[in-house]
Amino acid sequence: MKTKFYVIATLMGVYTSSFAQKLSEIDTLHYSKMISKEEGKNFKTGMDIKYYIASDKNTYKIGDTLVLGAPTGEGQSAFSKKRHFEYLFYGKPAGVLLKGMRYVEEQYKDYKITIEKIQFNKGSMGLENYVFFYVKPLANTDFTVLDNYITVTMVDNAITKGEIKPLHTTRPLTREEAVELLKKKKEELDLEIITKEEFDKFREQLTPIIKGGK
Repeated sequence: MKTKFYVIATLMGVYTSSFAQKLSEIDTLHYSKMISKEEGKNFKTGMDIKYYIASDKNTYKIGDTLVLGAPTGEGQSAFSKKRHFEYLFYGKPAGVLLKGMRYVEEQYKDYKITIEKIQFNKGSMGLENYVFFYVKPLANTDFTVLDNYITVTMVDNAITKGEIKPLHTTRPLTREEAVELLKKKKEELDLEIITKEEFDKFREQLTPIIKGGK
């Protein structure tokens, strides 16, 4: 319930400020600059973003495919409790004030969506700055969309909670991930799935990550 109030309060900030400010754009925005109140003074609410480097160090851009993870929100009907996505709702932020909060249902877990637009919102009422996505389901799926768009609000929270995840990771590998990948390639070499030359190429690429992460 606390998260719901957080979302609604922040969305009201988007709605009330959108009339007073002209949209601008930025090529690349890093999470560290986005979250900074001082840096945020240079950004306008509704600013379009071409590339967003999020808190998980992945880079997100328009056209990227995301996968819906596990929903973390919980609603209650007359007969039972139902889970929903806490950070995904139907429609655009301004529409929430007219249509209410319509969360994406848990039945769409593991479905794929594409990013249509990336924008910045300046925090209001003491809340933090955040980035939000407008997304659409992949074509030819049985995803029933209740509006023209789906909004992923507070993107970094959605990522941290596991409600969305990139189809393809763009962030650098961690040392642990590099070690596991090298082990996997060694197994493939032993099974003659890859050649010695291919394994050596992987080892050459992964060794600096493994040694550098110590």
